[in-house]
Amino acid sequence: MESLQKKYSQVRDLKMDFIQNFSAPRRGLRSETGTLYLRRPGKMRWEYTTPTDKLFISDGKNVYFYLPDRRQVQKSRVKETQDLRLPFLFLLGRGNLKKDFSKVEWAVDERPFFQGNEILLAYPKKSIDGLSKILMEFEPQRLQLQRIIIYDVDGSKSEFVFTNIQENTGLAERLFAFQIPPGVDVVGADHDLGGSN
Repeated sequence: MESLQKKYSQVRDLKMDFIQNFSAPRRGLRSETGTLYLRRPGKMRWEYTTPTDKLFISDGKNVYFYLPDRRQVQKSRVKETQDLRLPFLFLLGRGNLKKDFSKVEWAVDERPFFQGNEILLAYPKKSIDGLSKILMEFEPQRLQLQRIIIYDVDGSKSEFVFTNIQENTGLAERLFAFQIPPGVDVVGADHDLGGSN
């Protein structure tokens, strides 16, 4: 656990392909794919390509969720957002397994998605709204996280499987700056702020 924490506290940026599977009680499974970019400090860009194009960007202060087919941008401040993608800031050294979670243990009853991987279960403190636990599957030799499942208290879960992982490639700052396209509606309490700061 401490080795995993140490590794990701030293990562400057990450790029990886992802498959996201979302399931909830009385609802079917929804799958999406795309590419994820992460950069210190606290910046992320999720480019969804299937089944529809959409873009989720955090520049460290604000979060933008752009839906091109609806011509709409949802904007909010990071500190006010309870988005399931925000726990991924752990991969940039934000947060601490021992401080942010009340219990972290080996998942002996879980089967890894990738053979030979090891799995940790982390149970967050009550301050993390809606989360019941987080599963983290990693490759033990390189300590590379390859799957994360976020379980909510309502019974829903979001699984992220990562492939083609590249570390410290020098991702450009401009990847994480979002300019609101002309003619696009902005939804959210901060819509008067205009483009990214």
